[in-house]
Amino acid sequence: MRAWESIINTAMLGTDKPTPAIADLPEEVAVIANAIDALATLDKEERYLQKATVIYNYRQSGFVPFQKNDLPDNKAAEETKPYCSAEAAGVLNTILDEESDQLLQLWLNQCSKAGYLLLPEALPAVLEKAQKDVSLRNIVIDCGGNRGVWLSKMNPVWNWFTTVPDEELWQTGTPAQRTEILKRLRLNESAEALKWLQQTWEQENAAGKLELLKAMKVNSNPDDLPWLEGLLNEKGQKIKDEALALLKSIPGSSVIKQYEELLQQSVSLKKEKALLGLTTKTSIQLKLPPVVDESIYKSGIEKLSGPKSTVTDENYVIYQLISSVPPAFWEKRFEATPVQVVEYFEKYAPAMVPALANAVAKFGQKNWVPFFLGQSMFYPDFVEMLSGREQEKYLLKALSNDPQNTIAHAIRINAEWGTEFAIAALLKMANWPYEYNRGFFTRYIGLIPVGALNHIENITSQQVNLQPTWDKTRNHLINLLSLKQQTLKAFNA
Repeated sequence: MRAWESIINTAMLGTDKPTPAIADLPEEVAVIANAIDALATLDKEERYLQKATVIYNYRQSGFVPFQKNDLPDNKAAEETKPYCSAEAAGVLNTILDEESDQLLQLWLNQCSKAGYLLLPEALPAVLEKAQKDVSLRNIVIDCGGNRGVWLSKMNPVWNWFTTVPDEELWQTGTPAQRTEILKRLRLNESAEALKWLQQTWEQENAAGKLELLKAMKVNSNPDDLPWLEGLLNEKGQKIKDEALALLKSIPGSSVIKQYEELLQQSVSLKKEKALLGLTTKTSIQLKLPPVVDESIYKSGIEKLSGPKSTVTDENYVIYQLISSVPPAFWEKRFEATPVQVVEYFEKYAPAMVPALANAVAKFGQKNWVPFFLGQSMFYPDFVEMLSGREQEKYLLKALSNDPQNTIAHAIRINAEWGTEFAIAALLKMANWPYEYNRGFFTRYIGLIPVGALNHIENITSQQVNLQPTWDKTRNHLINLLSLKQQTLKAFNA
C-alpha cells in the first residue's frame, strides 16, 4: 500500500512533507480520510496522526486473498502403505517436543523398517526437521509416502523430497547434492563414480573439485591410483594436497612405495648368534640412510621432532614412516606373521609400537587389532574396528584408566553401546554433571541402550554438592530412554 509508505516517510521527515494522497488510499479508508481533512479544528500533525491510525488498523485487518478459480484439481495419490498406529504417532509428537534428532532418527528408522507411514498431520513438522538435517531426508521420503511428495511441492524449500534419478541429479543438482551422490555411488560402484567424476572434472570450479575429491575417500582403492597420481599436476594447491592425502591412504601408490623404500633402508631385524652360537640375539635397527630424498619431506613427513620433544629427529621421521605404510609391509620385511611382527616391535622397538598401531587403524587392518589389545595403551581408533563383546571389553578397560577420554571416543561409535559399558560410563558421568548435561544426553541418546533404565535410578554422584544437578540430568535421561523404549514397543508390539 503506497499510502503506508507515505506515512513512514512523513514520520521520518516531518509533516511539512506531503501526507498520503486520497488517490493512494483504498475506497473505504478514503472516506474516513476525507472526513478527517474536513475538520477545521485539527492542525496538520493531528490530521497526520489520525490518518496514520486509520491506515494502520486497515492494514492490520488483513487482505482478501488472491483468487484464481481455474486451478486444476490437486491431491495426493493414494498411499500403498498403511499409516503408523496412534500409539506410535503419540510417541513421535513427544519426541518432536523434546527436539532430539537421534530419537527422531530412531523413530523414523523403526517406522520405515515396519513398513508404515507418518500420519499426515505430522508431515509438516518432520519436513521442517529434515530441511535442517540433511541426514534425515532419505528416511523421511520413505516414511512420507505419496502425501509427502504432494506436500513437498507446496513449499520450494522441500524440493529435495521429490526423488530424481542420480544420473539426472549429477548433471543438474546443487554442489551438495552432487557430492552426496558421489559418496553414495562410491559405496557399491566405485569405478562408476570415478568415471562420472572424470567426465565432468574439467567443467568443475576449484571449490567444486575440492569437495568432490573429498568424497573420493569413500571406498578409495587401487583402481583410483592412475587418475589421482595425475592430479598432482593440477594448478590448485588444495587440489594437489587432497589428492596426495588420498594417495597416502591407498596401498601401492607412488608415495607409499617411496615410504616403503626408505623404510627398507632404515629399519631392519637383526638376528645374531650369541654365547658361542647357543642362543640367538634379536634386535631392530633404526637408522636413516645418510641421504634422504627431499621429496619425502614435501609429502608431509616432518623433518624435525620439535624443541620440547624427547624423541630424536631421526626416530621421529621413522615413526611417521611406520605410521604411513600398510602393516603387511612388515610381514615381508621381517618374514613374519602379524602377531610376530607386533611382538618384535614390543620387545625391540617399543617406542614404535604406537606408530604400527596407527598404520593398522589407517589402513583398516582389523585382523591385526587383537594383537594390540593386551597392551596398557589405549588406541581409540581401534574402538570402531571391534564389534560386540570385544569392543565393550576394550572400552571398559580404558574407562577405568581414563574415563573422560574414553567417553569422548566412545560417543563417536555409530552403534549402540553395550549395557555394561553404558552403566559404567554413566557412573563416571555422574561426577561431571555440568559436562554431561541434558544437552549431552539429548545429542547422544541413540548410544545408550534401553536396558540401562533398570539401573539409572541407583546411579549417584560421588560428590554430594553435585547430586542435585545430576538428579535433574538423570530425570531427563530417564525421560529420553522411556521415549526410546516406547518407540521400540510401538513398532514391535
